[in-house]
Parts: sequence; C-alpha cells; structure tokens
Amino acid sequence: MRFQSWIKEKWGEEVLWNESLSHHTSWKVGGPCDLMIFPRNLEELREIVGKASQEGDSLFVMGRGTNLLVLDGGIRGAVINLSRGLKEIVFEGDRVRAGAGANFPFLAAQAAKRGLSGLEFMGGIPGTVGGGVKGNAGAFGNSIDQILKRLKMLDWQGQDCVTERKDLEFSYRKSNLPCEGVIVEAEFGLREEEPEAIRKKMEDFRKGRSRRQPLQSLTAGSVLKNPPGAHAGQIIESLGLKGKIVGRAKISDLHSNFIENLGGAKAADLVGLIEVIREKAEKELGLNLELEVQVVGEK
Repeated sequence: MRFQSWIKEKWGEEVLWNESLSHHTSWKVGGPCDLMIFPRNLEELREIVGKASQEGDSLFVMGRGTNLLVLDGGIRGAVINLSRGLKEIVFEGDRVRAGAGANFPFLAAQAAKRGLSGLEFMGGIPGTVGGGVKGNAGAFGNSIDQILKRLKMLDWQGQDCVTERKDLEFSYRKSNLPCEGVIVEAEFGLREEEPEAIRKKMEDFRKGRSRRQPLQSLTAGSVLKNPPGAHAGQIIESLGLKGKIVGRAKISDLHSNFIENLGGAKAADLVGLIEVIREKAEKELGLNLELEVQVVGEK
C-alpha cells in the first residue's frame, strides 16, 4: 500500500484507479487493475519501477493491448501503460532508435518517407515497439529479429540493461530477453531503397491483410501460433470451426485464426472458444496449438 500511496501523492489525477482493462485492449475485454499509470519518459518509468521494487509491489507492463487477453477478474497491482510515452524516434543513417511506446505503423511510415526499407511488414500491425520486440512480431515471412540491432531495457531495480543483437535469442513469436524488466528502446537496421518502391510494398501488404483478415472487427490478431509447416487458420477451418460462436465471441468467417468480439463479449467467452479449438485439435489431430496472444489476470 505504501507504493500506491506514493503513486497517488506523486501523480495524483494522472493515475487511473480501479480501471477496466477493457478500455485498453483491442479485444475490448478484461477486468480492472488496481491502478494504471502512464509514464511520459524514461526517468518517470525508472522512478516508478525502482519504487515498486523497493516496496515489493508487482508491476504489469503493457502497450496498446493488441496481443493481449486480460481475464475478467482483472490484474491485481499496478499496470504501467506505455501507450502514451516513450515514443521518441531517432534516425541516424540506416539505423533508427525507437522508444517502446512508439507505434509500429507510424514508425514504418516514417522510415518509408526517408527511403529506408525493412519495416514494411510492420506497417499494418497496430502495436508498440516494446510489445513487438517482446513477441518477435512478424508477417509475410518477416519478423522483428531480422532487423533488430540493439535492445535497451530497465531491470526491475530501475537499472539499464543494453544488449546487442548477437547476444539475444529469438524464436517464432518469442524472445528470450537478457534481463527481467521493461523494454524501453529498440534499434533497428534498415537499408536504403526508393520511397515509392517501399510504399508499394506497404500497400501490397495492406491489401493482403484487407482480403484475409477481419480488420474492422474487434480482434487481437492471430490467436494461436502456426505449427511447423502449417497454418493455424487452415487447421481450425479443417476442424469445421469457422464461424463457431461461444457467448459473444466468434471465430472469424474471414480468417479462422482470428476471434471476434461481436460486442459485449467477456474474456470467458474468448477463453471458451480458444479451449474448443485447442481441445478439438488435440483430440482429432494430435496437435498442441500454442497460444500466440498473451493471457493474463484472474478469472
């Protein structure tokens, strides 16, 4: 409680108390957290993390909530939301440093204007740099680990942890981070190319997404990881589950690895539908479909 009292005294009205996570996730579901705070810069984040460590309080860090399923019981403790801060973007030659709160589509567009290629595949992924690096986000055969050069984090004591790409380990939609803590900045290596050619690639990617993904619905992107040599969406469709509804959650008619909130869904509806998919895949195909979305909170 001393940490919460300190937060209230330090930030006052800028803190959201008993805030529903449904207001901060792309699925629009999720119970409340005890408090949510939006650090505006690295020093504020450092102070918050250090104080929480000193008082023994837990922290959960999120960005725009685009790959996140918060359960209906919510999250106990404090949530650090990076969607409003740590957005600085600095171009230096063919490198770009971006804060964890920077938006990937905006970053990709800025790189394109400068004739720098490499981020086109992220132009339609509406997440933040921190979340994208943590989940090794990717599309169209590309992923973050292919362009990442350096990563900066804060450990849970508020100390800097800077790591070169060669010392980082990545796998499919997963990163093995060098320390426990918060991603605060990533540096990417790009390459020069004609801006018009870059824009064309981004437009082709956009059209591809529009044809195959329910972009106008409330979703969190791909729900399950693709097994080696296969596509989760095709597997789900082969199981006869396209269009399946549990409560107010539905497997998309357009892409079976997307689950839509039809309006008013609970996290339990989404969890129930995911369980239907995984259980049927295990029973009929012997497949263990792994989650791509991060599930957090209490039931």
